[in-house]
Amino acid sequence: MSSAMAARLEKMEQVFFMLLYAPVDGGGPEPVRGETWLQKEMYALSRVFPDLEEDADFKDYQYGSYSESVDEVKDQYENSKYLDRGSKGEIQLSAKGRALAVEVWSAASEEERQAVREIKEVFNDMSLDELLLFMYQTYPETAESSSVRDRVLSNKFRLAMSLYRKGKVSYQKAAELAGMRLDDFMQRVKMLVNQ
Repeated sequence: MSSAMAARLEKMEQVFFMLLYAPVDGGGPEPVRGETWLQKEMYALSRVFPDLEEDADFKDYQYGSYSESVDEVKDQYENSKYLDRGSKGEIQLSAKGRALAVEVWSAASEEERQAVREIKEVFNDMSLDELLLFMYQTYPETAESSSVRDRVLSNKFRLAMSLYRKGKVSYQKAAELAGMRLDDFMQRVKMLVNQ
């Protein structure tokens, strides 16, 4: 793999490979859990990298934010054998993809690497409903056309508590995800603990 190829990648491709390569919790590269996680993690990254936002052109779709461009990049590199699928649908780098991703990761700034690591660490081990709640409550504009929005939001307190227990969000953010004022959220948690 020549470093010339890494240098020719568009910003979306660079961020895509960085996301797939980013280590989680100090370990090695971890696969992205599936296509919905890929879309949501790339959406969150598009809020960090403004030039990515325009290229990705996210639309509100069935599960929220969706980019056909991100899907096309994934398909292109999967067909070219830079990606493999895990047994549960995880999206991971092949040996060929890892070689390219190492170059992209090395060329990125520390700020870019940190942003990608943080988003992957927060999102990647969320359940599907936790992920969707986080997206819908943090970026409400992404939920307008969601076909599962009502189901997800009907469980928002339980999902917010689960995210808090996992250490994914602060108490304040859990209250926000639950759609509650912090005082009301704390009161409800105390009532549950005392039962």
